[in-house]
Amino acid sequence: MIREDGLLTPAVLAGALALSVATVVLESLLFRGLLQISNDLALFEQRLAAIGALAMFLAVELAIDLSLTTGVIRLGRHLEVRLRMAFLAKIPRIGDRYFHSRPASDMAQRGHSLHVLRALPAFGGQIARSALDLAVTTAAIVWIDPASARLAVPCAALALALPFAGNRVLVERDLRVRTHAGALTSFYLDALLGLVPIRAHAAERAVRRQHAGLLGEWALAGRALLRAALAVDGAQALLGFALAAWILGDFLARGGALSRALLLFYWALALPAIGQALAGALLQYPAQRNTALRLLEPLGAPEEPRARGASGAAPPARGSSGAEGAGCAIAFERVRIQAAGHVILDGVDLRIAAGSHVAIVGASGAGKSSLVGVLLGWHRASEGRVLVDGRPLDGERLHALREETAWVDPAVQIWNRSFLDNLRYGAPDDAADFGAVVEEAELREVLERLPEGQKTLLGEGGGLVSGGEGQRVRFGRAMLRSEARLAILDEPFRGLDRERRRALLARARRRFRRATLLCVTHDVGETRAFERVLVVDGGRVVEDGAPAELAARPGSRYRALLDAEAAVQRGLWSSGGWRRLKVVRGRIAGAAAEGAAAPAEAAAAAVEATAAPEGERR
Repeated sequence: MIREDGLLTPAVLAGALALSVATVVLESLLFRGLLQISNDLALFEQRLAAIGALAMFLAVELAIDLSLTTGVIRLGRHLEVRLRMAFLAKIPRIGDRYFHSRPASDMAQRGHSLHVLRALPAFGGQIARSALDLAVTTAAIVWIDPASARLAVPCAALALALPFAGNRVLVERDLRVRTHAGALTSFYLDALLGLVPIRAHAAERAVRRQHAGLLGEWALAGRALLRAALAVDGAQALLGFALAAWILGDFLARGGALSRALLLFYWALALPAIGQALAGALLQYPAQRNTALRLLEPLGAPEEPRARGASGAAPPARGSSGAEGAGCAIAFERVRIQAAGHVILDGVDLRIAAGSHVAIVGASGAGKSSLVGVLLGWHRASEGRVLVDGRPLDGERLHALREETAWVDPAVQIWNRSFLDNLRYGAPDDAADFGAVVEEAELREVLERLPEGQKTLLGEGGGLVSGGEGQRVRFGRAMLRSEARLAILDEPFRGLDRERRRALLARARRRFRRATLLCVTHDVGETRAFERVLVVDGGRVVEDGAPAELAARPGSRYRALLDAEAAVQRGLWSSGGWRRLKVVRGRIAGAAAEGAAAPAEAAAAAVEATAAPEGERR
């Protein structure tokens, strides 16, 4: 990325860096010359000229350093801009599984720490300057006293070798500190998100114990890193000063001139200090490297297939792969899907005709959402293939299918934006009438409750609306895509009462009557109205047929699910051991008499509180 701006800027900066290091030696020689000729400068004009020359030299040195610093900062800013552009181009192409496999706190920290990459050129310049300083100072000592080379060169080599020798230990300890710091960050986020459950379950003491353990491990790791760093720095300083004293003592023992001895002593004492600066920079290298690799890691993440084919043609426009508003034909041919070593779907072989409405039922964790998730691009088939309208569901076709899909799921994001923006998010320009959708999705009462109506922000993740209200917002968003060819409803009305769920499902089927509709639900009784039902168990489609046919078949899974649902309604919710309170718009609308039977539908009221006197069953 630095090379994209051309090699002229790095070359000029490298030359300025070398010149800046050389001026340090020239500065010493200049001061030594001034001391030697100070007695010869008797006239005022001569002294003024010497001071002027010295001031000019210092001004040139300052200008070089200023231009070098400015150039490095500019290079860092250009690098950060290019990296941000690379991230913006990369993130939309990363598969959904990449983000689901990493904690939200980790991804957020990467986003907030991206500016750290701006300092990489300055950090590299710091190491280069210290290394050049060490080399030039060593060369100056050898130049002023060639016999000291046998001591000066080992002293400079030691200043480099010692940090590298301890680098492996420092890298390991720095990684430990960062690992424990990451665990603490994740713990803090989880604790804040789960603050209400922690208090409700009186789990403060357990959380404190866990925090103390994590904090203790982090402190011990930091202490070990500090000890190792101090040991390396101390050994380098001790040996460096010992060698500097040896160089000076050897020079004086050989009868060296006092004027040279002072300069030699100055440069010999500078070697440990320069080595210390280089060691400090090298000590930061593991942290800088780990940070940079962690921030740049998403750039190497696997991508989804590109939305453009090999020929570079643009993906099909919305509605171009079939009759506008008509459903799409779907086929699974012996599809097997694995994720993290686990089989999610195994041997799925089915065909869904265009425009058909299919219900999908099964126990929790059976693979229902994974089945429809294949059509959303969540997973790729490790064996078999998925066809849509007779074409493989690859990158180009998946992109086109997403343009033609209406999807309702509790996991669909509600943004911290206005009610209107959330409802129209992703809607096409020719979307259905807004007012009609508000009525069909039963959102008018939600609008009446919001303080600023359509302009009210719904909070992060829809935190300012209830779960049922959020589901209706998601449902309304999907209803605006009335010309969708595929409608996927995955537990679309969770948090709503049974009657409202039934009414909204009927409206969805009317709205998407020409589309292919897949409905994942635990309301098994409501699937009797569908023309076809799939029963999923253990990642397989174990039953497939008309609801009446499956219900009449002895020993069928579908019949067992219907019986289990009826047994819960009849044996539990309709029993006399419950007192039922129904809350409507924050008020208790009515209560069944204690001990009296009530309809099974009361169990699925929008908001319910259940209580019984002491001794009664709950």
